[in-house]
Amino acid sequence: MLYSVAIFVFVMVCIMLMGIILLQSSKTGGMGTAMGGQAINTAFGGQGADKLLVRITSGLAVAFMVLAMTIGMMDNPASRIDFSKEPIISRNKGAANVESTPSVELQPVEQSTPAVKTPPVDESNE
Repeated sequence: MLYSVAIFVFVMVCIMLMGIILLQSSKTGGMGTAMGGQAINTAFGGQGADKLLVRITSGLAVAFMVLAMTIGMMDNPASRIDFSKEPIISRNKGAANVESTPSVELQPVEQSTPAVKTPPVDESNE
C-alpha cells in the first residue's frame, strides 16, 4: 500500500517537474511564452516569476531525488527477487522431486511410395 502511494506521488512530482520546467522562460522565449509565461510575469513582476519558478523547480527536483532513493530502498511487493545467501543449486533441490512424465517411444513411420497412375499410351499415330 505504501509502495503504491509512493509511486503515485513520484509520478505526480515527475509530471509537475516537466510542466514547471517548460513554463520557465529561456533566453529565446521557449515554451514559457507559448503557455502563458507572460501572464505569470504580469502577476509576479518581471523577475518575480522567474524566481518563483526556480524555487518550485528546486523543490520538485529535491522531492524527485528523495522519492527515487526512497522507492529504491522500499520493499516492492510485486518483486520476485530472492536475496538469500545460499547458492541457487541448493535452493532448487526441492524442485527435483517433481514427478516426471512417462517416456513415450516413437515408432518410425513406414514410408511407402504413392501409387501413381500413368495415363494410357495411345499407340495409334494419327
